Amino acid sequence: MMLDIDHFKSVNDTYGHAAGDAVLCQISERLRDNLRAFDLIARVGGEEFLIAMPNTNAEQAEFAADRLRRLVNGEPFTIAKGKPRLPVTLSIGVAVGGNNAQLEGAEDTIRNRADEALYAAKTAGRNQVFLADNAA
Repeated sequence: MMLDIDHFKSVNDTYGHAAGDAVLCQISERLRDNLRAFDLIARVGGEEFLIAMPNTNAEQAEFAADRLRRLVNGEPFTIAKGKPRLPVTLSIGVAVGGNNAQLEGAEDTIRNRADEALYAAKTAGRNQVFLADNAA
C-alpha cells in the first residue's frame, strides 16, 4: 500500500509545522496499532507511507486499506492544546504481488503499481482506496 495524507500541505501552511508533526505522529500510531506485528510501515515522503503486508491477498489488502482509511478519517486529530481537533483523510493505493518466487526482484514494480493506484485515488477525489490491476 501507498498512503498519502490528503491536503497535508494546507495543515502545515494553516496551523504550522508543529501541527503537521503532531498529525504525522498520530497517524503513524493509528496505522501501527492497527496492523499485524509482522507488517511493515515506513514513512517514505513528507506525507506518504508505505505498508507491506506479507501473505495478504487482494481482497484482504483492500479491506485492510479501507479499514485504515476509516480509522484516520473517523476521529479528528489533536494539533495543539486549546486548538480545535483537525479532521484528516487518507488516499490509498493498493497493489498485490504473487507468491514468493514471483516476488523476487518485483518490489519496485509492486510499489510503482501501488503508487499509480494512489494517484488514481487522489485524482478521483481523495479519501478513498484504489486497487491496482493484478498484472505484475
